[in-house]
Amino acid sequence: MNTKDKNDDSAKSDVSIFYRYYNPEEFKDRFLEDDKDALEIIIPIIHTNEMWEANLRSIYREIPVKRLLIGDGGCVDNSIEIVKKFPRVELFDHRQYKTLGFSIRKLIEEVDSGWFAYFHSDVFIPEDWFDVMKKYRNQYDWFGCQMQITAMLEFSDENNKTKKRPFAGTQIGKKEAFMAHLGEIDDDYVYRQEDYVFENVVNKGGGKCGFVDEVFHYHQLIHKNSPWARKIKKVSVEMEWSKEELLRASTMQAHGVVKYLKPTPYLAAWISLDLARLLEMKKLNWKEFKKWAAEVNPEWKPYLKYWRVALMRRYLKFSEGDGIIGRLKKWFLK
Repeated sequence: MNTKDKNDDSAKSDVSIFYRYYNPEEFKDRFLEDDKDALEIIIPIIHTNEMWEANLRSIYREIPVKRLLIGDGGCVDNSIEIVKKFPRVELFDHRQYKTLGFSIRKLIEEVDSGWFAYFHSDVFIPEDWFDVMKKYRNQYDWFGCQMQITAMLEFSDENNKTKKRPFAGTQIGKKEAFMAHLGEIDDDYVYRQEDYVFENVVNKGGGKCGFVDEVFHYHQLIHKNSPWARKIKKVSVEMEWSKEELLRASTMQAHGVVKYLKPTPYLAAWISLDLARLLEMKKLNWKEFKKWAAEVNPEWKPYLKYWRVALMRRYLKFSEGDGIIGRLKKWFLK
């Protein structure tokens, strides 16, 4: 079978998405065919997965890419060599920055056009993604879509349909909507909650955020040989974290949510687990954390309940996955 035949087959609905991941499609640059509605893409990276090149091909196939802006946080693999193969790529040295959020801020500041898209490196864009998404630019200033998880098994992220958190992975935004409060993002705690933080930036500036039901993106979960990797253990996506990454993530999560977001019962329940982990690891002084929270965001004071954290800490010792802890979270949200 020649390359053309493979490409033809890959477009059929009965072909697995994994076939498309591992059988390179012919490179198509939509920008050269039609630069109408062209926009810039920003992607911060430290490492990528083995579908990185296929993911980039899907982006250029579907989107008129005016520029691809890459924030290099100190890549530990060959991600930079691969992306250099693609046209209109600009690399930015972000190795001096500590956090994902600050890297995103700096990339947004480099955007020249009115509209840009922020993508994770591990997403593959299906046909018509951009044609559907661009229709909503008149309604929203920052919007994403549903994830379609692929971890050698394709399934929809049902939990995300609760719309409790912003829809991350592929989002489109207007630079103007960020600029009023973008400068508030410091190089400190924005990590793994950046979808909340940047939605908050847009809301504070009077912009409108939204979610598109009509389309989705593929989100990949795959083991990567990297100091920051989390091993996939089962389809429920329970990750195996190193102590170092667990400490880093829990610290960033709790501090980032408190500093940058308006408190809600949902967020309070969420970070209670992170605070419990920090207590268990003997990396949290509760009185000092409460004092810091009161200084950076006083609205959080009534939401920081030690009994919640203590209860989460107790069950951390007796449960795995999201069984008991998941039920506790739902109870907290009532």
